[in-house]
Amino acid sequence: MTAVFEDKVIVTTEKTKYETKITKGKHQWVADEPADKEGTDLGPMPTELLASALGACTSITVRMYADKKGYALDSVSVQVTIDKRTPEDHKFIREVELKGNLKPEERDRLYTVANACPVHKILSGKIEIETMLMP
Repeated sequence: MTAVFEDKVIVTTEKTKYETKITKGKHQWVADEPADKEGTDLGPMPTELLASALGACTSITVRMYADKKGYALDSVSVQVTIDKRTPEDHKFIREVELKGNLKPEERDRLYTVANACPVHKILSGKIEIETMLMP
């Protein structure tokens, strides 16, 4: 069974080199390529957007859980690097920094929660991409 998603992200690249406009509802942002790859460097590269999605999801998931449980978490910071081992083999390296007066068991629980964020689950699971050319 194929799910239909009415709430789409729309991505458009016109003649301004690789400047790519991304729209989702009322939100808009830009992806691009750096100047050394003939882009205009007006936004992050698509791979950087992917890494930022993992980082943002991790940070938000940890924050939500800490708030729900009343943990003394002042801030969470996530750094994500993509290690491109081969063209088909990549490793995401995610460094999570938790600031606040947390007990060791709370830190351990937040580590587990970080690994359960929805983007982590998507990237760790089976991924299938269906491409259709529109008329």
